[in-house]
Amino acid sequence: MNIPAQASPSVDPLFESYTQLANALLKPVSGICLLDERLRPLGATPGVAADEIMGWLRGLGWDNPHPMKRTPCGTARSGGRWMSALPVSSTDDSLLGVLCIEQPTTAVRSPAARHSSQLAAQLKPLLDSLHRELDARQPRHKKIAALVERTAELEWLFKVTGELNGGSDEQQILEHLLRSATQRLQAALGVLYVPDKRLSLEYKHDMRTAPFMREAWSQTRSSLLHWVQRQRKPLLVNGSGGGDGPIVRCKILSVPVVPDTGRVIGVLAFFNPPTSPNFQNRHLYLARHLGRQSAGIVAAQFDLMTGLYTRDGLEQMYRRLRDDPAQPECSVIYIDVDHMEVVNELHGFELGNELLVRIADLLSPPQLADGALAARIAGDRFAIVLAETDTRGAAAVATQLQQAAKDLVIGPPDSPLEVSVSCGVAALVRMPDGLSRALAAAEIACKSAKKRGRNRVELYAVEDSSMMRRHEDISAVGRLRAAFKSERLTLYAQRIAPLRNPNLPGGYEILLRLRDPEQGIISPGPLISAAERYQLLPALDRWVAHHAVQTLTAYRGTLKTRGVTFSINLSGQSVGKEEYLRQLTDDLKAAHLPPGCLSLEITEQAAVTSLARANEMIQRLAPWKCRFALDDFGTGANSLTYLTTLPFARVKIDGSFVRDILANPRSEATVRGIVEIARGLGIETVAEYVETEAIATALRRIGVDYAQGYAFGRPEPLDAVLMRLAREESQRLHRLHLEM
Repeated sequence: MNIPAQASPSVDPLFESYTQLANALLKPVSGICLLDERLRPLGATPGVAADEIMGWLRGLGWDNPHPMKRTPCGTARSGGRWMSALPVSSTDDSLLGVLCIEQPTTAVRSPAARHSSQLAAQLKPLLDSLHRELDARQPRHKKIAALVERTAELEWLFKVTGELNGGSDEQQILEHLLRSATQRLQAALGVLYVPDKRLSLEYKHDMRTAPFMREAWSQTRSSLLHWVQRQRKPLLVNGSGGGDGPIVRCKILSVPVVPDTGRVIGVLAFFNPPTSPNFQNRHLYLARHLGRQSAGIVAAQFDLMTGLYTRDGLEQMYRRLRDDPAQPECSVIYIDVDHMEVVNELHGFELGNELLVRIADLLSPPQLADGALAARIAGDRFAIVLAETDTRGAAAVATQLQQAAKDLVIGPPDSPLEVSVSCGVAALVRMPDGLSRALAAAEIACKSAKKRGRNRVELYAVEDSSMMRRHEDISAVGRLRAAFKSERLTLYAQRIAPLRNPNLPGGYEILLRLRDPEQGIISPGPLISAAERYQLLPALDRWVAHHAVQTLTAYRGTLKTRGVTFSINLSGQSVGKEEYLRQLTDDLKAAHLPPGCLSLEITEQAAVTSLARANEMIQRLAPWKCRFALDDFGTGANSLTYLTTLPFARVKIDGSFVRDILANPRSEATVRGIVEIARGLGIETVAEYVETEAIATALRRIGVDYAQGYAFGRPEPLDAVLMRLAREESQRLHRLHLEM
């Protein structure tokens, strides 16, 4: 039976089209009604009482303007009819509209409780299309307001994330996050509960009502945890609840804490008294990010198998020692379990994992002093930071650990494993990247121990790190100056490929390379830090800009037709400097490159230290339509400030977030947040260090615009790239000529 739409001037054209579609997809149908987000009728077929339906749904609380989970439901009506209400909701569970389908009760063949859900599945193509049209009808000012709210929350989240870098351990970091979040959400009580980690943190923001909210938390803790574990989604309760029962009346916002394993490990919840304002959409949006952030911190700080710190957790804890001026010298022990691959192959990974856990158990008192920091930094590799210990003392500790490992009894009784470990020891000097340098030195010593027979302790040969650094700097500066004089600097280019729209031309980043007489073409990366300390970067910047423009000039016709952009890097020492600007503008005047062909990448650090000069430089290069990109985005505490202050066309997401996006939820959340804020500001996003297709797929799903990394091509000589582009353009024009 086809039900015509009610012929009335007030009937929305949208209703008429979906009435016809519903009749085509579903039999039998005796009536249809379509309501908007405020449960006002957009149209109803004859015989359907829209007012009764509105009253029924209001009784279910569907008119609540705040996000809530609404599922298909049904009710029996007089005259042998069954009414199903199918909600159409946005991604944050805000209501967009309701499609109501009336059928004879004889059509309800499955249990009544499941019929409406089955109906929604049957009408999924219709509901998806209706979702798009209703969402498009949302007022523009409403969408802009939502974007502004989310932008403000993301800015706050980035600020807090930057503050977290100063935390010394997991507890302090999470306490700071919970305190800041509770204050931001204006909640009386905030709670982070992760039972597997025996972690239960509370922050009381309103001391007057917090005791009552704490009682509410005590009463609802198990229920909230079970809810997020079962539903895997936020729970928002703006009704005060409680009634006449024993439960304390309150408003609740809770979100799951889910690490990269995908298993819900805890709940992040906020409580307010019933007289407080309702939790809003922006609160729910922020709480979701906070839940992911909390999960990332918990997962990143501790190794799940051994309970030791991870590499990131070790670095966090070491900051406390490094920042203590009274702290004497420290040392590092690098431990590698011998013959681990043989254990796994002969006895299986289960026994191999047990061995790692037993080794980890040794890295605690009494084997180590109370102030020692122990971490599992790779599969079968561990590291220890020993405070107030020189390398000789550390070597003695390593020898004791070797003996303790040798005494372990593990494996089958008739053939127990012979356990041994190789150790490397190095001094840990308080300096930038001191821990990374010490670990690298200790790893070299550990490899030497393995080469010399295993089950040994080796000390890194150079213990005076400051002398070693000065020697390395002088050597690096000498190599750079020699390369300048002998013209051994050259330019390479690496592809910046479109991720979401393959029809876009993309571009290239121009990279500096050095022709070494012994090693061939090498990256000058290790030499750049020395060049910065000795003020050689401005000369390098001018050389790169001059030779890049000069090389591009010969191919300006190809660049104009292909629309390809080329980016060059600019250090903080050159931003806004008159000598650099004068040379670049003179080169651009002579080159006549296509507008927008050249892009300059400025690091966050450069923008931080030279904001006024950066803005002046952008204005002076405006006649040539030079584009500007903010490089290494996300590593600074004030990243968002510079997006809104300076006219950047593109942000390059720092590779430290991209490399481990598949394994680290903190990195994924950071990338997702960057993409959302950049999209809201109309700025393109580029992900660096995209090494695999799996990472590219994840970035594409998040919404990143461009990618750069080995997955899309290694750096090539700039001349070769330009010649290939010219050849491809010539072939394209030749094909067009033949087609004519």
